[in-house]
Amino acid sequence: MERTTQYPGLLIAIEGTDGSGKTTQAELLKHYYLSRGVAVVVSACNTVELIRKAISDLKQQNYLDPVTFSFLYAADFVDRFEHQIIPALESGQLVIAEQYVYTVFSRAILRGIAPDWISNIFDFALVPAKTFYLDLPVETLLERLHWKTRQERFFDYYESGMDMNLSGRKKDSFVIYQRRLIEMYRELAKTHHMDTIDATAPIHRQQSTLRSRIDALLSAHRKENR
Repeated sequence: MERTTQYPGLLIAIEGTDGSGKTTQAELLKHYYLSRGVAVVVSACNTVELIRKAISDLKQQNYLDPVTFSFLYAADFVDRFEHQIIPALESGQLVIAEQYVYTVFSRAILRGIAPDWISNIFDFALVPAKTFYLDLPVETLLERLHWKTRQERFFDYYESGMDMNLSGRKKDSFVIYQRRLIEMYRELAKTHHMDTIDATAPIHRQQSTLRSRIDALLSAHRKENR
């Protein structure tokens, strides 16, 4: 993975489990910077319609094995990277990637994919100027999903890790899988020098922290590109 210093724009990423607040924080950042006259693009994963349909169909049939999963998400990322992220960086915009390659890394590695193998698939990707990891304990995640927990059918098969044979009950499997996923995110956060944000803190406090750190990154980036 290469650095982004050759582009006039700035790339940041926001990572975390589903329910950690990535979308909320990304949208708040977008409106904040647009109000300050900064051109912003929020880039989300799994947005290519054809690939998204293929992933959905395979998930419904429980045919999404780890290798196929990795290649499909890589294909989605290539399209997103070439048609959204790079053009925005070339035009000097702030790109906020809501989930980047590290989400695919964590889910693939948990399913037995070798870290070097999955990393090599994404070796063309750029290293964000900074990646923020929204850290949320599984207990808090369950509280946020409490209205779903009464009926197991609401738990997604793959987000519950049912393909990994962790438990016969979907809710129990969900807890085991999400706990392991959070630990994997924390390991990747250390390895890739991410900034960890306490996702249990009030939304406005998280947003304030993100803004101040991104402001500093933008200021430094502008000086480097004068």
